Amino acid sequence: MNMKENFYSITKTGFLIFITMFIAIIGLPCLFLPRKYTAMLIHNWSKIMLFLFRKLDNLDWEVIGEENIPRGPFIVASKHQSIWDTVFFTAFFADAAMVLKKIIIFIPFYGWHAIKAKMIWLDRGAHSKALKRLIKQGEECSKNNRPIIIFPEGTRSAVGEKGEYKSGISALYKFLGIPCIPVALDSGLYWQTKGLGRNPGKISVKFMPAIPSGLSRKDFERKLEEIIEEETNLLINK
Repeated sequence: MNMKENFYSITKTGFLIFITMFIAIIGLPCLFLPRKYTAMLIHNWSKIMLFLFRKLDNLDWEVIGEENIPRGPFIVASKHQSIWDTVFFTAFFADAAMVLKKIIIFIPFYGWHAIKAKMIWLDRGAHSKALKRLIKQGEECSKNNRPIIIFPEGTRSAVGEKGEYKSGISALYKFLGIPCIPVALDSGLYWQTKGLGRNPGKISVKFMPAIPSGLSRKDFERKLEEIIEEETNLLINK
């Protein structure tokens, strides 16, 4: 990347950060209103970001298998390769309950909105207490028919790599008794896994048929991991 391209890239990123801060600040009154207004703010911010990625970076996307999304409450268990993934799911679903690391809630403005919107936060250091809280928050979201979005590996993984699938997804599946939709994607081909670097292209997000509730933990974990990894490999090698 030459100096001119590098300057342009930095300028675009700075603009996106400015827009994010601007929306977060003007949306502060939502914190004193019913939760739905903050959920709308996050949803619309995410849609604006996807629009800007398309216009500024020529970074488009396609959704495959939308017909596999059931009615009622469900869990979305997705591969996680970049920051783009989080933005996509809060844009695609109007009131997504995203499972976030606890540290996120301490980020000024964004963290406040995440708390108000009742995103699900997970303290990995608390172990059993964290799982109990995860399940309790998940139950509330399920009762309100909010889709629960979780990245089973717990963090971003580079293209072609597979992280350890954590116990959080199994706990939600077992105790909530709702279907789980495996999702494969290839965002890491176009968006740097650990950073903000991006390239033009079309990201594919593929919703697979839901895994119905009632499977044993072992069978569920095996099936979920197998589907996500196999379908992700097909996308990145297409």
